[in-house]
Amino acid sequence: MRRLLACLPLFLVLAPCTPPHPPASQPPTPSMEELVSDDDATLPGAAHRERLAAVGGSGVWTMFKVTLPGAAQIQRLVLIGGSGTWLVFHASPPSTDQMEQLAREDPIAFLENTLRRYKREVKSYSVTFHKQERIDGKLQKKELIEACFREEPHSVYFRWTEGARKAERALYVAGENNGKMLARPEGALARKLVGDIVERDVDGADARQSSRYPLSEFGLKTVALRTLASWKAAKEKDALHIEFLGEVKVAEAGDRLCYKFRRTRYQKPEEDGITELTAYIDKETWLQVGTVLKGKDGELIAEYYFRDIKLNPEFKEKQFTREALKP
Repeated sequence: MRRLLACLPLFLVLAPCTPPHPPASQPPTPSMEELVSDDDATLPGAAHRERLAAVGGSGVWTMFKVTLPGAAQIQRLVLIGGSGTWLVFHASPPSTDQMEQLAREDPIAFLENTLRRYKREVKSYSVTFHKQERIDGKLQKKELIEACFREEPHSVYFRWTEGARKAERALYVAGENNGKMLARPEGALARKLVGDIVERDVDGADARQSSRYPLSEFGLKTVALRTLASWKAAKEKDALHIEFLGEVKVAEAGDRLCYKFRRTRYQKPEEDGITELTAYIDKETWLQVGTVLKGKDGELIAEYYFRDIKLNPEFKEKQFTREALKP
C-alpha cells in the first residue's frame, strides 16, 4: 500500500487536470486487451506483459507492467481518453542488436516483431517466387514465378517463368470474380479445349493439385503467421525445439544475409508429415524469405524462397484484373 501511495505524485504529474470524458455518442473505451493487442502493440516480447492492478480512488488509472526483452527504451506514454483514463506504455521497435538477442533467446517474440514491422510498413510488393512441393506423395518439379501482391483487398497475380503445369498465369482478388480464381491454361492445346481464361474455385480440386496452399493464402505475411502459429502451438505443449544457427547468405533468396532457424524434434508430425522446418529471415527487412520443410528421414516436403522483393511498388492500373492474364 505504501508503494502505491508513493507512486501517486507521478500519476498526478502525468494525469490531465480533469480526466477527459467522451461525448455521449462516442463508443465506450476499449478493453485493456484491445488497447495492447498483439496486432497494435509495438512492444518486443508482447507475451511477457502482465497486468498490474488498477490504482487510484475511482478506478481512473489502469497500468501495465511491461517486460521488454533487450530493455528497449520506452519513448512515451500515451493517454487515451474514455470513460476513464488508460495509461499505456508504448515502446520503439527493437534495434538490430535487440532482434539478434531475441533470435537467440526468444524466437517467438522475434517472429512477433517481424510481423509488427510488416504491418507497419508493407502494403504490397512484387517478388520472384521459387517453390517446389510434394503433392499427393510426388515431388513436383521446381517452379519459378513472377508474383505481384496487394494486401487490401488480398490480391495475387502469378506468371510462371519456369515449371508451369496447369496454368501459365493466375489471378485471385478477394471479393471479385465471383470469389473465383482466374487462370490462363498452360499450352495452346489446353486453351483450345477450355478457353483462354478459365474460372476455378480458389481452393478447388485443380488448385489442390497445383499447390499445397491456394492463392487466397499466398503471401510473405501468411508464411510468417503459419510459422508463428506452429511454434506457439508447440510451445504450449512444451515441445518447441528451435536452434538459432546465426547469419547465412541464402543463394535462393538472392544472396540475402538472413537469420537461420531450424526446428526439430517435433512431438508428432505436422501437416503433410512435417518433422523439420528451416526458416530464413532477411536481416535487413525482417521478412521470412526462405522456408524448407522436411519429413521422415529428411524427405523434402516443400521449399519456398522469395527474392528480388520490391516493397510498395506502383502497379499498373490493370495489374489485378482479367486483362493482366492476357499475353
